[in-house]
Amino acid sequence: MPTFTKHSTVDLPEVFPKIIVECAGPGFLEFRSLWENQDQVWEDALAGDRAGNNDENEDDDNDIDDVPGEESSLPAVDLFSLTELELKEIDYYQVLHLPFRPTLTSDDVKKAYRKACLKYHPDKSGRGEEDAVFLKVKAAFETLSTQKLAYDSTEMPFDDGLPSENPKDFFAEYGAVFERNLHFDARLLPPKQSNAMKKRNKNIKSAKFHPKKPPSLGDPDTPIDKVHEFYDYWTHFESWRDFTIQASRELETEDHLENAESRYEKRWYQKEIDRHAKKLKQLEVARITTLVERAMAVDPRLMQERKRMIEEKEERQRKREQEALEREMAKEEARKADEKRMEEEKQRRADEKLQREKEKKQLRKVKQAFRRQVSGALEELLEKEHALEDEVDLICNTLNRTQLSELNLQLDAKSAPDIVSLVKKHSQELQNGSKDQSENDQDISISNGSTTITTETTITKKESSGKSAATTKIKAPFTKEELSALAKGIKKYPPGGANRWDQIANYINNLCRPDDPRTKEECIETFNRLNNNKTNKVVRNGNDNNPAPTPAAIPAESSSLEQANGDGDWTPEQDQQLQTALSSYPATMEKNERWTMIAKGVKGKSKKECVQRFKDIRNAIKGAQKS
Repeated sequence: MPTFTKHSTVDLPEVFPKIIVECAGPGFLEFRSLWENQDQVWEDALAGDRAGNNDENEDDDNDIDDVPGEESSLPAVDLFSLTELELKEIDYYQVLHLPFRPTLTSDDVKKAYRKACLKYHPDKSGRGEEDAVFLKVKAAFETLSTQKLAYDSTEMPFDDGLPSENPKDFFAEYGAVFERNLHFDARLLPPKQSNAMKKRNKNIKSAKFHPKKPPSLGDPDTPIDKVHEFYDYWTHFESWRDFTIQASRELETEDHLENAESRYEKRWYQKEIDRHAKKLKQLEVARITTLVERAMAVDPRLMQERKRMIEEKEERQRKREQEALEREMAKEEARKADEKRMEEEKQRRADEKLQREKEKKQLRKVKQAFRRQVSGALEELLEKEHALEDEVDLICNTLNRTQLSELNLQLDAKSAPDIVSLVKKHSQELQNGSKDQSENDQDISISNGSTTITTETTITKKESSGKSAATTKIKAPFTKEELSALAKGIKKYPPGGANRWDQIANYINNLCRPDDPRTKEECIETFNRLNNNKTNKVVRNGNDNNPAPTPAAIPAESSSLEQANGDGDWTPEQDQQLQTALSSYPATMEKNERWTMIAKGVKGKSKKECVQRFKDIRNAIKGAQKS
């Protein structure tokens, strides 16, 4: 059944059917009574409805009025008593008699709106639906219900100013500014309102409800970690300010947005508003950033902390420089110590060299004295058969300076025959001392020595005699292992090669590892001594009336040596020059040029003779190896 009010209108048909009815019954009587007394009935109905609404909204009114810690912007005012200009300047919170705070919910706005309607609704005031007061109340309800944050951001008075860069009282000036800007902290909004805000404002994405109290600026005694916590909070500060209303007002698109002819036009206007609002939000972010940076720049606590850090950095730098200086000094001292050690080592070597030269001279004098005594004894006996050259060489090369000096003292008191017999005795003792070594190596040296030509024997003997005069230290005789290695080395490195005896000496040292490495002079001397022992043995056997060896018994070495010697007009010096030239000019050179250079290095021989000599030696070696 439709409900009719006092001002309701009923559309009746133009033509009514004509019927005849008779009104009767209690319903008709009740209707007639209401119709005749309708004004009084309407007044009673409104009075009863008003009483019911007052009882129903009493608790809601108390909740809105009695907000702890909050006050409304202005005392409760009667909107009917305001002029049109005053009504336009009053804010929506005063219109609905609400406290200005960001945590108000839509339910709070609805309750306040219902309460305001009881007074300002046209049905209550009788001033009509176009009443400016009611339109103001209605606009306040719509705005605070859907665009409360946007309205609070730009329409409510707020001081956006920043404090001076040279404040007189830092904590008083900057503390008030930070407290004032906490009003727009998105982390202080309740979760429900924060989620709704994120849906309307896409610029806020990471703000989370922060139930704890935000850190304060503090005072000069605040610990530095609390100071860093405060600035870290504001560095990540996110504002919920929404500049949609301000952007719409600046672009003058309010009427265009409401009166758009199509949804596409409305969407375009909305995009323009959002774009401009985003620019305004960027300016707000820059303002907060400037505030934080300016505060950090002039905060006396941070200034003191920066000063302390700079001092610590300088102290660390000084320590590093000091350590580097100490390292450089240590390096310099080590360098000087090395130089001193090297100088001492150099001086020690020089002293040792002088001592060796001195010992050489003394040994040479002792040997010369020994040879003079033996020569004098032989001349006195007038016996050429007692040349004793080998015995004298063996004694000089085997005994050291002290032993030779003692032997000279013994010879001084002896007669010539006694000197000869004493020399033979010492020589025999020395030969018997190395008899085992000599006998073990004789066959090896002779069998492998078949590759050695007569000219080499002459050359090495000459080198040995020249080098032995310069030898300052008498070393121990060759061991069995060293003699065996010598024989192998002679076979491995045949005559004619470059630095043959150096290679043989290195071969012996690498194979036997003696404490005192063998030199090429020792190798040559040992090789000559073994060959001389073999010759002396043959001579002694002949003196003992043994039959002389037949030509068939002569080793193959003799024939090979004779073949290599040819006419016998090559001197040992020329053979040595030929070997030196062969090693100096390798076979990689052009053949004719090489032999020309070799011939220049051999005195008294032509290129043809050098080539022929080389072929003879090579053929002799090959023949000896085959035999």
